[in-house]
Amino acid sequence: MSRLTAPCAATLTVHVEASALRRALVACLATEHEVEQTTEHLSWVFGEARISDLRAVMNTAFRSLIAADEVVSGPRRS
Repeated sequence: MSRLTAPCAATLTVHVEASALRRALVACLATEHEVEQTTEHLSWVFGEARISDLRAVMNTAFRSLIAADEVVSGPRRS
């Protein structure tokens, strides 16, 4: 696992079994963040100087992951 020296850091790890979804999730964040992969898990490490910046980056990452999931799996029905 990568470690950051930023004052505020967080690691996001997701469990993914479907290969199409795995590729989509990696592609949606790999341009801005290093992605570490295992057989069933993907991990991203985020680091920022301020906690408010970290929160904003994490929120954007979550929205990107949700969008990638919806593209691959289809929108959720309520």
